[in-house]
Amino acid sequence: MSEKKLTEKQLYTAKLEELRSRYSEVDPLIFYRELFSAGSFEEQGSLTGKPNGVLVAVDDTGIGKQRLIFDDLETLKEYQGIPNVIMSPIGYFGRRRTSKNASAIYAMVFDLDGQNMQELKDTLYQMYETCLIPPATYIALSGHGLHLYYVFEEPIAMKPYIQRELNKLKAGLTKIIWNAYTSNIEKPQMQPITQGFRIVGSASKLGKRYPVRIFKTGKRTTASELVEWIPNLKEWDQYKANIEFEDCTPIEEAKELWPDWYERRIIRGKPRGVWSIKRDLYDWWLGQIKRGATVGHRYFSIMTLAIYAYKCQIERDELERDAYALVPLFDAMSESENNRFTEQDVRTALQAYRTGANNYPRDLISKLSGITIPENKRNYRKQKEHMKIISAIRDIVKPNWRDGNGRPSKEQLVKKWKLDNPHGKKIDCHRDTGLDPKTIRKWWDN
Repeated sequence: MSEKKLTEKQLYTAKLEELRSRYSEVDPLIFYRELFSAGSFEEQGSLTGKPNGVLVAVDDTGIGKQRLIFDDLETLKEYQGIPNVIMSPIGYFGRRRTSKNASAIYAMVFDLDGQNMQELKDTLYQMYETCLIPPATYIALSGHGLHLYYVFEEPIAMKPYIQRELNKLKAGLTKIIWNAYTSNIEKPQMQPITQGFRIVGSASKLGKRYPVRIFKTGKRTTASELVEWIPNLKEWDQYKANIEFEDCTPIEEAKELWPDWYERRIIRGKPRGVWSIKRDLYDWWLGQIKRGATVGHRYFSIMTLAIYAYKCQIERDELERDAYALVPLFDAMSESENNRFTEQDVRTALQAYRTGANNYPRDLISKLSGITIPENKRNYRKQKEHMKIISAIRDIVKPNWRDGNGRPSKEQLVKKWKLDNPHGKKIDCHRDTGLDPKTIRKWWDN
């Protein structure tokens, strides 16, 4: 029987046999214990300030139910064999799976689609024979494709600038991993580091008899080791991430320095505020994906539409009507039975609505969707000309704007406060002056 005649389920079985012949299959719960070592998450009923995993189970109506994963990982047992259950390799503060609530990332994961038997064999060959792509720690058979897990030796703290650098790194590595021999889909699918994946042991798109399985294939890695692969790219300078990460402020220190923040974000799990944008942006983007969506980016086109819907305060009902109306158009792009686009894809993509993905920058949305988004041209004025106009308006509206600009430096403010409060603490200085705690620590002993 030729490969072309294999059904999706036959192809799954053939891939499973190939992976079993090379590597050891790992029990789902053992895998997650190795991913999230004991002590990573908060224990159920405890209030120690530790993060949790967050699982999302999507029902037949497209509604996602979020469940906290505590340190015992017992909740994961409930979802073995269940379809449409996703989870990120990330710990979160609070109850919401958002990039703003992310505490630490434990692995970088890549979704590799467009995999027939030859592509699978080429992927393994490039990883472990020729070293053309980084060797993964684990490889999961996700159904149609593979999930490649690069597990870090130590979890990485998820400060905003760290997320930015890791997203840059993942984009570059995706271009290396997703090549002409590892996938029959030409254009790589760019995904953020916070992307969720079907949990190991849950049902794949093929059904309960074809669960997501995982195999131990290599050793743990570090962000520094992954960065070393980036010079292999022609445009390597675009993706060379700065991984000289600063230490995060310990949660106990953050609790002392920012008690209001701790109460709002950690105890009550409240999200940050979001910008309100006119619906013109949503309407424009809907038109863009109708005209420009391509195979390999259809799912992310819907996901980014949901993001813009949230940004523009579009009601979910309207979003759903627009999204499901795209199914016939997107499915018609399918190149084979292995990459059909269905309503289930839409339901999963719509989870980006109200999940905190609203802070995705323009360049990341462009990469995910495969659609170029032009920069704001300041009404087609150059920056120098634009700033002249802004300055002129400022001088007319507020002619005395220079008054008070001879204010003391931050160093002077810290020193003066210490003189006035010889027995005061850094946290008191922060509350009285409003200065950033890092600034206070910088000048405290100088």
